[in-house]
Amino acid sequence: MPREHIQKPLLVIEKDAHTAYLLNYMLTREGFDVITSVNCDATHAMIQNMTPAKAVFLDVNFLRQHDYSIIHTIRDLAAWRSTPILLLAEQAEMDFVKSGLDAGATDFIIQPFNAAELLMQIERHTQQSRTA
Repeated sequence: MPREHIQKPLLVIEKDAHTAYLLNYMLTREGFDVITSVNCDATHAMIQNMTPAKAVFLDVNFLRQHDYSIIHTIRDLAAWRSTPILLLAEQAEMDFVKSGLDAGATDFIIQPFNAAELLMQIERHTQQSRTA
């Protein structure tokens, strides 16, 4: 199969293993390949050696502990620079969302979320990254 027809995976970086499982389940059911990580430190090393994802879903809770370094790591890698980073947050975490957006995240999704919302965000932001 030609390389341009190979679908890029989605990368889910989620602190809560249950939420990571649910995201994986919802997105896999929609036909996406999903890579999940519940450890931000391991993700830093992993993305250095993998093909860029179609989009990254990032739990805003990691931003509290790692001072936005995962966003900076993604944005500093030339191959990943245009990859959409979608923050997953609860309503009470909006201060961290603003800081995450300022650090280079693309957009955010408020939890609880549903599959239709996730799909709309993937489509919207991957279309934009292709035209940017």
